[in-house]
Amino acid sequence: MKLRMTDEEELLVNACEEYGQRVLDPWVERVEAGENPKEVFLSMAELGVLGVAAGEEYGGMGGSWRMLALAIEKLAEHNEALCEYIYMANCNFIFPLLKYGTEQQKRDWIPGIISGETLGAMSLTEPAAGSDNNMMETTAVLDGDEYVINGQKCFITDAENAEFFLTFAVTSPADAPKKEISAFMVFKNQSEGITLGAADKSMGMRGAPTYPVYYDNVRVPKENLVGNLGDGFKVAMWGLNGGRVSVGAMVCGIAQHAIDIAVEYALSRDMFGKKLSDFQNTQFVLAECQAKIDAMFIMTLEAAASLDVGNDDFALCSEVKMIAPEIANEVVYKCSQLLGGYGYTTEYPMERLYRNARICTIFEGATEVQKHAIAKVMGLRGKKK
Repeated sequence: MKLRMTDEEELLVNACEEYGQRVLDPWVERVEAGENPKEVFLSMAELGVLGVAAGEEYGGMGGSWRMLALAIEKLAEHNEALCEYIYMANCNFIFPLLKYGTEQQKRDWIPGIISGETLGAMSLTEPAAGSDNNMMETTAVLDGDEYVINGQKCFITDAENAEFFLTFAVTSPADAPKKEISAFMVFKNQSEGITLGAADKSMGMRGAPTYPVYYDNVRVPKENLVGNLGDGFKVAMWGLNGGRVSVGAMVCGIAQHAIDIAVEYALSRDMFGKKLSDFQNTQFVLAECQAKIDAMFIMTLEAAASLDVGNDDFALCSEVKMIAPEIANEVVYKCSQLLGGYGYTTEYPMERLYRNARICTIFEGATEVQKHAIAKVMGLRGKKK
């Protein structure tokens, strides 16, 4: 699909294509084999993609969320697992800090994230609190000028490399009628009592491993509170909604890669005296796949543009996260089917794309959570609008 882009957007997309070929492609097999990609992050910073929408005063590109979506889609065509780090930096950390952080916090923390020198992990999910944050059990109790954090988190991406954890904890008393969740920046070099479990053995996204994280009387300065007490859910959602758009862009890149593989295979595969591409079924399947992904990417770009103009109802972000990963999974499945047995072997990247697309319906808010959120905006549940 030939998109209408500004000169600035086109320069960024072209730079991402060159970077993807030069840096990300060679790392695909390395991360599949379990190699730590930490050295890649500094090169991502040099490209500028760790702070696309952040202001130049913090070391960012001063670009737009639409530019970030364009960059992620292109980079995901080369290495979808490492793209997670790009949207985490921009959406899970920088976006909430820009909205809720003090000016001092922004100047102290954002430049390091953008430069790739300070890696982070979003510490939100717990064994009993995934989609339902009201089940959160990790606590932060004020003791003098510090909060003391105790609890357990799970499925925390890149906890091994992280210098800080954006940590969400309950700050209300145990007998409070409703849990008050707050957000804290917890730095490893400032805090003792943080330990990691073994990396989770997951079916995909092996370049972005997840870990359980344990907090045992971890002391955090009061000034590391992000926003006000009780703002934790808003801090998380402000980051997650940008992340949902970014996941939409990422799965479009994954699906486009699958389509490109299937097209190349169909043009070269001989069957019954013809090329596989000569069969109408092949043509129709791939045409439908391409049209669906093009439509999803246009919708994703529109959601990114809504963030650029300050739209804060986020309904479109949820719609993108609800639909794009489901369609991407369908597209990768159909493209894999066209390759027959080869689609099930590691000879082609298709099996990796199949594994990596699967998680995208779950993280940053599962498909079912997005349906729940959209129904609320529509006035079908809760207070009617």
